[in-house]
Amino acid sequence: MPDPIFEHERLELPPSTDYRPEQVIAVVVGAHPRAEIADRPWAGRIARAMRSVLRSRGHDLGEGPMPLVVSDVWYLNDDQLRLQPTISIGDPSVNAASAMFAGKFPCAFAIENSCQLLLDPELLDPRACLWGVDDDSTRIAVERFESKWLEEFLDAAEHVCEA
Repeated sequence: MPDPIFEHERLELPPSTDYRPEQVIAVVVGAHPRAEIADRPWAGRIARAMRSVLRSRGHDLGEGPMPLVVSDVWYLNDDQLRLQPTISIGDPSVNAASAMFAGKFPCAFAIENSCQLLLDPELLDPRACLWGVDDDSTRIAVERFESKWLEEFLDAAEHVCEA
């Protein structure tokens, strides 16, 4: 049975894609079932948006920065990956990477009792952490990151990731 979403995702990131950890821009979601349901789709959206921008800048897949959705378990247990530019998506209660970042970065955007976006506004350390209390609130945080910070984040990430 045809599955156009699957086919599109396989074209965008084929299973044969080579990568090196120093190329990865980690988009981290929790390994918790709630994170898989609520946050992984947002992580996929951000990773696709970053790949699109990188393609428009002339980067081919497998050469240069590579946005990749990974679990917090893999991220926190890989010393080399933790050095890479990172976006953590999900509440600290379901994403250990978000819990690690929650006290490290200033708040760049927040709506009280709704959502937060944490990052160094100068992006000297290209890492971000965002979440909402529900899907609509997470959407607000993701859209704010995409509209205000995505391009600048990728500028900073390109300096970190080896070509």
